[in-house]
Amino acid sequence: MFAERFPHSWRWPIAPRFLALVSLAAALLVFMDARRKMRRLPAALWAVAAAAFVGAAVPLYLIVRPAGRATWGLVEVAGVTLFFAGTLPLAGLLLPRTAATGLPPFWLVMALAVVQNAFFVAAGVYLAAVKYRQPLTALGLRIDDARRRVFQGLGASVAAVVGNGLGQNLTVFLLALNVGQAAAAKYVNSEQQRSPIYRMMPHLHPGVEITLLALVVGVVVPIGEEIFLRGLVLGALRRALHRHTAVVVSALFFAAAHLQAVELLPILILGLVLGYLYDITGSLVPGMIAHGLNNLAALFLFYQGPSIGS
Repeated sequence: MFAERFPHSWRWPIAPRFLALVSLAAALLVFMDARRKMRRLPAALWAVAAAAFVGAAVPLYLIVRPAGRATWGLVEVAGVTLFFAGTLPLAGLLLPRTAATGLPPFWLVMALAVVQNAFFVAAGVYLAAVKYRQPLTALGLRIDDARRRVFQGLGASVAAVVGNGLGQNLTVFLLALNVGQAAAAKYVNSEQQRSPIYRMMPHLHPGVEITLLALVVGVVVPIGEEIFLRGLVLGALRRALHRHTAVVVSALFFAAAHLQAVELLPILILGLVLGYLYDITGSLVPGMIAHGLNNLAALFLFYQGPSIGS
């Protein structure tokens, strides 16, 4: 009724109005929190940034805000997560698409993956070494016995690959309870073929591009994800929860972050292996090795074709 008193051209669409309200609410909350921790001018500047760039400024504020603790916690983890979820996927949506795959060009996808994992590394180093002035060993970046760490990583990679196979077979088994074995296997295969890597693979140059893809998924991604998911996330969870609960929650977060329904169980099992590996060894290096080898094994299976027989 009230809106009818105004010309149609004066009315805001619902989405911009909602975004404006969210931005103003975020600015107010940021200012109220910042005012207790810093001077008025910096607090006001953070509030203005939150109002103008809510998707990026608010997560960054959560990362850098003075906390009064000895080390990072779940607030900073939430900041890194929100920044990643609100900026990098948006950048991916804005990239041009190729007709062959419906995805951005290969080199842009690789660049985005490198930027994403560089952000994870930078966030971890900033929180541990700069904000809380701790040694990087507090983040799990330690190599006290290189040979032992390599063997730990190799052993865990075997467990991860076996767990991946068990997880996929269990996924098919659970689906088959409702739709039958053949339909379940067909569905899992179709979902695997929809994954970005599977869609890109037939269009890649067998030399340089495959090598670059292997380097990114086997080295760059494991380093970035282990620093974030085990160093930051599991590190914060272990200080807030029981040891085993923290590993399980971090594994669930790891599986949910990949947004792949049919790979939920295999990724969950991988997250449990990597979580307990870090919990036992205190080093991220074995997990980086196991994570990288698991990714390369998955890449090889994608190269060969769907891994579940129909």
